[in-house]
Amino acid sequence: MQVLVIIEFCLLFLLSNLRRRAQADSASCRKQVECFVCDSREIQACEDSRNFSQVQIPTRLCDDYCLKMWTRENDSIAGDNKTSALRYVRRDCHKIFHYHIKKAETCYKHKKHDTDSLCLCGSDRCNSAMFVP
Repeated sequence: MQVLVIIEFCLLFLLSNLRRRAQADSASCRKQVECFVCDSREIQACEDSRNFSQVQIPTRLCDDYCLKMWTRENDSIAGDNKTSALRYVRRDCHKIFHYHIKKAETCYKHKKHDTDSLCLCGSDRCNSAMFVP
C-alpha cells in the first residue's frame, strides 16, 4: 500500500513539473536556427556568400544564434601588417566558444584590429550575409 502511495506521489510530481515547463514563457525558451557552418581556411567559398549558390556550404541547427567571425590566425594577431596577416572567415553556431559571450544580435570589433569582428544573429541562415547587422 505504501509503495502505491509513493509511486502515485512521484507520478503527480513529474506531471506537475511537465505542466510547468509547458507553460514557460516562450520568450525565455531557446529556439533553434539553421546556421551555415564553414571556415574559409578549409572552404575558400566560405569567405564570400555570393559563392554559396555554386558551392554546397553545410548547415547545422543551432541553439539561439548563428555566428560569423572575421579574424586572423593566432600567429598573425600580434602583427599590424594587415596584408601579410592570415585572415579568415568562420561561420558556425555561437556555442563554439568555451567562454560566456552575451547573446544578442550584434557585432563585436577587436580592440586593436578594427577589421576583425564577431557577429551574432538569430534567424535562419543569417550568417550568410556579407555584413551581419
